Amino acid sequence: MTGGNSPSDTLREALGLHHAGRLAEAEAAYRKVLLSEPRNFDVLHFLGVLRAQRGDMVEAATLIGQALEINAGEPMVHFHLAGALLSLGRMDDALAGYERVIALKPYFLEAHIARIGILLNLGRNQDALDACDHALARAPHMPRLLNNRGKALLGLHRPEEAVDAFDRAIAEKPDYADAYYNRGHALLALNRKDDALDAYDRAVALKPDHAEALNNRGNTLAAMGRGTEALAAFDRALSLDPVFAKALYNRGCLLRSLGQLEEALADIEKALAREPDLGHVASERFHIAALLCDWRDRAASAADLARRVRAGQFLNPWLMLSALDDPEIQFLTARRFAEPVKPGQASWTPHQRLRIAYLSPDFHNHPTGYQTVELFERHDRTRFETFGVCLRPGPDSPVRQRLKRAFEHFVDAGARSDEEIAELLATLQIDIAVDLAGYVEQGRTKALSFHTVPVAVNYFGYPGTLGADYIDYIVADPRLITPETERSFSEKVVRLPDCYFPADTTDRDVVPTPSRAEAGLPEKGFVFCAFSNSYKLTPEMFDIWMRLLRDADGSVLWLIATNPAARKNLRAEAETRGIASARLIFAEWMEHAPHRARMALADLFLDSLPCNARATASDALWAGVPLVTCMGESFAARVVGSMLTAIGAEELIARDLAAYEAVARDLARSPERLAAVRDTIVRNRASRPLFDMTRLSRHLEAAYETMWELYRSGRKAESFSVKPSA
Repeated sequence: MTGGNSPSDTLREALGLHHAGRLAEAEAAYRKVLLSEPRNFDVLHFLGVLRAQRGDMVEAATLIGQALEINAGEPMVHFHLAGALLSLGRMDDALAGYERVIALKPYFLEAHIARIGILLNLGRNQDALDACDHALARAPHMPRLLNNRGKALLGLHRPEEAVDAFDRAIAEKPDYADAYYNRGHALLALNRKDDALDAYDRAVALKPDHAEALNNRGNTLAAMGRGTEALAAFDRALSLDPVFAKALYNRGCLLRSLGQLEEALADIEKALAREPDLGHVASERFHIAALLCDWRDRAASAADLARRVRAGQFLNPWLMLSALDDPEIQFLTARRFAEPVKPGQASWTPHQRLRIAYLSPDFHNHPTGYQTVELFERHDRTRFETFGVCLRPGPDSPVRQRLKRAFEHFVDAGARSDEEIAELLATLQIDIAVDLAGYVEQGRTKALSFHTVPVAVNYFGYPGTLGADYIDYIVADPRLITPETERSFSEKVVRLPDCYFPADTTDRDVVPTPSRAEAGLPEKGFVFCAFSNSYKLTPEMFDIWMRLLRDADGSVLWLIATNPAARKNLRAEAETRGIASARLIFAEWMEHAPHRARMALADLFLDSLPCNARATASDALWAGVPLVTCMGESFAARVVGSMLTAIGAEELIARDLAAYEAVARDLARSPERLAAVRDTIVRNRASRPLFDMTRLSRHLEAAYETMWELYRSGRKAESFSVKPSA
């Protein structure tokens, strides 16, 4: 470059260097021109493009914006500015920029595609669909437009139409890996797992480094119960990108489900280090650490989860129930997790009997199955027609056989998509759908978001609000949801007069109580029992339990056998508190009936907080074991208090942890009082309402009738209390 060149010559030279990829030399030439012509439109434009190529989007946007101040009529300049703004995350400004390009040059398809991409990222799926259809009128065979149309339809919960759009894109471009990848998403939404897996396999075959497709292939295999293959898919994705947060998270969740908790925690922590603002990853980390009884930073982690919720992050609401005793935080978490209401209108046909459908993935050998079966058996079939909608397959165990007989109709719906379950409920002309699972794993609350049932109810399985506009009621009782906390529930509250919690009382004594030796307990000494799952245990409660052991010579703490790492950690925590780890006795897993029978060997059951024992507490009370609880603020922290009230043992409900410890210590030191409490519980099993399933069924039926009358009269759902039966 010679010093005597004119600005126009220098510009031509700069353009040549730019096209040749010699960016540093081209930039020097452009800047030389600007020294003499600071408002040169072409130089400002092309230098801005060059700075974008070099990764400096801030200066790129500034330079291109200066060019547009000189001449705002060039669509390509607007296009380049919009691209820089998009890279800076200024979505709204970039969107406006692409819209200006289209206004100047309506057939500029790249601008249409970029605009559609932003609309999709902003969740404006209907606008994206409209934009796709507008562009497709000009270019009906363009694969990228067809692919984006499918993504918009999928975002609008129209998966069947989305599959058609992806198929059209693939027909135009048979090697379109991303279209196969997106097709897999749509097929998963339809619960067509085999077809989804095939789509992901095709995407990977076309693009072997498609880490996203490999990740989703792993998710699909995991959902199909093919854990080993799923791990291999995640490993392959991570071999391409070792810090791929989604794959690390999904592999961690799979490892957790396989019981490999320490490896799972390592993956989850790597994912969180990569993307620290992913709230659902943080909640999973908290949960796995809780399962391991790894309490090193529990308090700080719980406070961090609350901060994330208040900041608007997306967390798993099921995991939050055991993290914090805070109804407002639980409500905000569920509210963000809940699906939006889909377009649709429920209709109803008059029937002689109300049609009640109970939805659950756990109609088998699971606490939901064996706690609810007698309740369903007690329903009045002259007034109610009951349907059991099973959301996942399970072994044909005795409790599953009883459930099938308990319902008039039993439908296996696990292979159906959420929308197909919604259509099933409409076809069956269900009046009231009762969700027994909520946001537990494999729950299908999303199926109710299609609003194909007149009344939807949250009951039993999920001890908290679902935060969903399409769930009308939550079934509770006067102890569970106070007037002060009712504002933290999206549902209207139905209060049954006694305890809301069902139990099976029909075969509780078929297995004899084992001896202490058979149960692995010492022949003598006081037995404190805490059979809550390990994730419900907290250092605050464990502090109390260790002090109780210290004050009761020869006593032991009987815990349920959790994972080996949790046992190791709990033993270490005991030693740290000056208690010999041998005083922790871990009960091995066994079937439900013998497990219930051995519980009678305990002297005192110690409840957990902030998430109560629930089914295990019910079993303990049926066995006549005194049980001490501390009433918290949230639904999950008040369940056992409701049980104790319903069996007439209110003196075992503490107002705070200090009182909880005092009650437990007094009972351990006072054999006469402990025996009196045990006698009261045994005596009241038959006379008080906790285990009266006919009474609970009548109250629940009265609740359903009131819900239905409100609906039929055209009134909105409203909170109410059921009057006690005579």
